Amino acid sequence: MPGRFLESYQSFPLASGDSLVTHAVIVVHGAERNANDYFTSMNEAATLAGRSSSTIIIAPQFQTSDDAPAADEPVWTSSGWRSGDLSSSTGPLPRISSYAAIDTILVRLGIRTKFPRLARIVLVGHSAGGQLLHRYAATSRVATTLTDIPIRYIAANPSTWLYLGPERAAGSGFAIPTSAATCVDYDDWHYGLQSRNTYANALPVSLVRQNLVTRDVIVMLGTADTLTADLDVSCGADLQGPRRYQRGLTLLNYMNALTPGNSHRLVTIPGVGHSKSAMFTSVDGRRAIFP
Repeated sequence: MPGRFLESYQSFPLASGDSLVTHAVIVVHGAERNANDYFTSMNEAATLAGRSSSTIIIAPQFQTSDDAPAADEPVWTSSGWRSGDLSSSTGPLPRISSYAAIDTILVRLGIRTKFPRLARIVLVGHSAGGQLLHRYAATSRVATTLTDIPIRYIAANPSTWLYLGPERAAGSGFAIPTSAATCVDYDDWHYGLQSRNTYANALPVSLVRQNLVTRDVIVMLGTADTLTADLDVSCGADLQGPRRYQRGLTLLNYMNALTPGNSHRLVTIPGVGHSKSAMFTSVDGRRAIFP
């Protein structure tokens, strides 16, 4: 990003590449914006999987003004970075979407002279990072240009999900909620496809839907993630279910009911709550991240 620099933690240098790297993992932090902790947890998972020597791990840091950013580092609001909003106009210009910043990482990974053996890219986000990943899977344009490198998107324990239509759970099925008149923004971005931001609005709704239906998306849920700490409890979020675990299961039921044949897949981590390290280092978590 000319004139703008996104801080990140890297196990191999992204700029110069590495001829031995076969696997790339981009891991996105949660609301605390502690990319260093996420980098450490993912490195532990890679070591347990026996893949640390062949995997480049990249943990980008999406800063807010509270993080004392340098003058050439873009900043977002605490909710804006996970939604793909443009960076603040008080930072370096031109403004950039947090999703476009991830696009830049993917483009660099796709340079074959730098990563000639790269065979797969996996994007992983936990909590607020999981929110980002589910929306990014629906809207990224760069993924279509990396035709020879499969890309997987793993959203782990997010508060909310992207719905492709106005229906929400109702009884044993899905329908427009009766509270829609009072919860007027329940289907707005990033809960739904209305009032999309600049990045998401660059694609027609039909293509956003197609992306989310066809891309390799794993819904990773800790079965014990049933508490309310840092849970989005707005009316739009509550229409998705009572807790993170139930919301994830409901999203899968929605996708299967309204978009049969979609590529979403469930991975549950038994007994794990809202813990990134326990999710990433679990046996099933490692299988999903390092296939």
